[in-house]
Amino acid sequence: MTFATLHWKTGYDTEVEEIDLQHRYFMSLINRLHAELASTTDAEYRRKLFDELTKYASFHFVSEENLMIKFGYPDHDLHHALHRQLIDELSWRSQSKSEEELFDFLIRWFIEHTVQEDQRFGDYVKNLAVGAA
Repeated sequence: MTFATLHWKTGYDTEVEEIDLQHRYFMSLINRLHAELASTTDAEYRRKLFDELTKYASFHFVSEENLMIKFGYPDHDLHHALHRQLIDELSWRSQSKSEEELFDFLIRWFIEHTVQEDQRFGDYVKNLAVGAA
């Protein structure tokens, strides 16, 4: 897979506003990281860009998991494990893989995780709202 700029699609919406806003920013960060890495050879700047992406992912995961706890999401522990796995793999891949492989991984992970795992949580929250009405 060759990097293609990510564009938001309605299929990525979880209909949980806070999560969707963070996902949109996460997507823009992936796009910016790719563009910036292509335009610089400054090792310190490149390292800081990866650090920014990793720290934002960590922030987003904690925020998302807090919502899962708030709403009593039964698959919270599994979702947390998936998040932890991404952070570990992102750290490893950013140090030992080519940039193309890293971006292929990021794109694939972002799309699959958002469309599959995060959608399950969005559906769970929607069902709670329907049950409360």
